[in-house]
Amino acid sequence: MNDFKQKWKDFSIWVVKYYGYENLKIDKCTITYKFYYGTKHRQDNDNRTPKFVNDGFVEAGLLIDDDYDHLNPIILWGGYDKLNSRMEVVIDY
Repeated sequence: MNDFKQKWKDFSIWVVKYYGYENLKIDKCTITYKFYYGTKHRQDNDNRTPKFVNDGFVEAGLLIDDDYDHLNPIILWGGYDKLNSRMEVVIDY
C-alpha cells in the first residue's frame, strides 16, 4: 500500500511541475475532485481519497498546507464517461 500512496504523491508532484504551478503557495482554497468512471456500475465517492494527491500538492509547493485552515472544503464528485474515465482536479482560490 505504501508503494501505491507514493506513486500517487509522485504523480501529483509531477503534474504540478509539468504545468509550472510549483511554489504558488496557495493559502486558502476549495478543491473539487471529479471522478469520471468508464462504466455505470455504482461507485461510492467516499471510497476515493484525495490524501495522496493533496500531500503531493503540498510537497510541490502548490498549496501551503492541506489542513482545514488552508483547504476547506474538499468536494468529491462522481460522473460517467464511457470513453474517457479520469480524475479532474479543480482548485478555486
